Amino acid sequence: MKKQILLILALSISTSKLVAQIPIKMDSIFNFIKRESIYTKIADWNKIEVGFKEKIKLAKKDVDSINALVYVFEQLNDYHSAIYYNNRGYANYPVFDDSTRNKLLPLIKLSQERTGIFTAQVLENNYIYLQVPGISAFGDDVTKFGQKLSDTLCNYVTAKTKGIILDLRINGGGQFSSMAAGIAPLYDSKYIGGGINNSSKISTKFFIKDGNLFMNTIQSTTIKHKTKLNLSKIPLVVLIGPITMSSGSILGITLKGRKNTIFIGENTADGYTTCNNYFTFGEQLALNLAIEHSVDRNNTIYKQFLMPDRIINGGDNFDKLETDKKIVEGLKWLKSLNKK
Repeated sequence: MKKQILLILALSISTSKLVAQIPIKMDSIFNFIKRESIYTKIADWNKIEVGFKEKIKLAKKDVDSINALVYVFEQLNDYHSAIYYNNRGYANYPVFDDSTRNKLLPLIKLSQERTGIFTAQVLENNYIYLQVPGISAFGDDVTKFGQKLSDTLCNYVTAKTKGIILDLRINGGGQFSSMAAGIAPLYDSKYIGGGINNSSKISTKFFIKDGNLFMNTIQSTTIKHKTKLNLSKIPLVVLIGPITMSSGSILGITLKGRKNTIFIGENTADGYTTCNNYFTFGEQLALNLAIEHSVDRNNTIYKQFLMPDRIINGGDNFDKLETDKKIVEGLKWLKSLNKK
């Protein structure tokens, strides 16, 4: 039996009249999705229009009209976009069999519990483990959480540190700026990736300058990193898995191409590597729309997921790190570098 489970952790048609009390024409939102979605050029919009019109005709409640937009996401195979109406999110959620569902639920629960909580630990004297879950932050909190992440890293790393394990396995996304700026000392290039739009043009570029994140020319954070050590060349293990999604996946993608870096674990969540933007259509109506595919510093496009260099299924143990199979493999790789 298949069941739906929610993976997001933070979480114009000619219909001229207002539909079911929603204070905006549904055709306006439909046309906006059609124009801006990253999937717009591969979609059969004539077919989608017919189905959307039919659902609008049958709508008896405002929620029925909102679900007509979810139908559009379904036809686009878009899992990352969502409609927010009256403080509730509506989206096209993936469907899993029971065994996969049972595997993911504990990870989702842990991800929710640890959102915004960064932990670090010294492993075998000379290696640092840094866990970065999702971050929910807006306004001044963007820099606040980025600073908190930076401080966690800087408080543990020393001149004797031989390698770092960056754990993104329970990173369900959220505020990318806080994440990227928080680990800024680890980057070895200014340009770290961005997003390509539905016209196949790179419309967003991420840069690290003076330890902070810039999106195109706009500075997103104002962090001061405590360490004076050069961490840009330190060996780095990035752990990823099926709950790594959204900006968690994008954070991983920005580290692709970094020297002395390996990705270990499982594929990130399928369909959650898009860059999204938030659009409001009223006081209680907003759209979080996938408008770009992520690209890394070499402009490689990631349309579905981020794949590890070494695949290790299962074996996660967040309470006893020394028994965690992915961490064990990461330490093995780091030690092999130090023998050279």
